[in-house]
Amino acid sequence: DRARLLDAAAVVIRARGPDATMDEIAAGASVTKPILYRTIGDKAALMVALSESLIDQIDTSVQAASGSQSSPRAAFESAIRGYLAAVEADRNIFLFVNASAPGTEQFRELVDRSAASMIDAFGGGARSTDAIADAAEHWAWAIVGALQVVTTMWLRDDDRDIDRVVTNLSQLLWSGLAASLDESSGSTRDRTPGA
Repeated sequence: DRARLLDAAAVVIRARGPDATMDEIAAGASVTKPILYRTIGDKAALMVALSESLIDQIDTSVQAASGSQSSPRAAFESAIRGYLAAVEADRNIFLFVNASAPGTEQFRELVDRSAASMIDAFGGGARSTDAIADAAEHWAWAIVGALQVVTTMWLRDDDRDIDRVVTNLSQLLWSGLAASLDESSGSTRDRTPGA
């Protein structure tokens, strides 16, 4: 069944790395390649299915990391840490699903799913203005894009530890987000997204 084949594919990719082939995945799942293709689809379909699962893992990690923080800045940094920790724990899956771009519509759906909780946080709440609600999608998409590119480069070629990457990303992204929130809300006091 599909779920069993996706689990087997993930096991193979984790063990062999992001360059695992469909032949290796079929062998690891103990099925023929035609059965793999009939059940899951081609490699692009496998990438999308594994992306959806990875997004769920990342969302869970981000929520757990940021939920108990007392300040918006600490919650933002913890969310980045949660994202990076989830991806680092499943690095070969992340690199596999980011090895090539999915079709435009699939890409949009995946980015929208990844950005959904940020859009809600930025665009809702007592501080929300029409300008913030209007900009929330763009801010969330920018953060998702930055995280994806930096994470890909970090996992492939960078020997810095997760703490350094979290600090670097948090400083850059928070300063831009906080300034954008202030400008859009007409406030310079509370830099709380959605508060």
